[in-house]
Amino acid sequence: MKLLKILEQIQFKTYEGMVRLLYKEGESEDLAELLRALPGVTTVTNAGSAVEMSMMTFKIKLITQKNGEEAFESFKSNAQTKYPNIVKIEIAVETIIEK
Repeated sequence: MKLLKILEQIQFKTYEGMVRLLYKEGESEDLAELLRALPGVTTVTNAGSAVEMSMMTFKIKLITQKNGEEAFESFKSNAQTKYPNIVKIEIAVETIIEK
């Protein structure tokens, strides 16, 4: 019963924001699926790409106990650590909204 009471008190928030990824040339296949596999990621929507620049833009939705900026920084750190084909991640902080 104690565990159930603790779990009931935990509050999760959902945030949505735009993220731009620069990746190694020719390695864009399955990037969205790779991002979906990261902790806290609920949805990944492709918002555009520039193949000639090896760049993709995604709308990412996260569920977390952190605030929005912290959650997206954690997402960025996880993605860059786990996937060597991602060169750089830029988070549009002004687009982060709580859902």
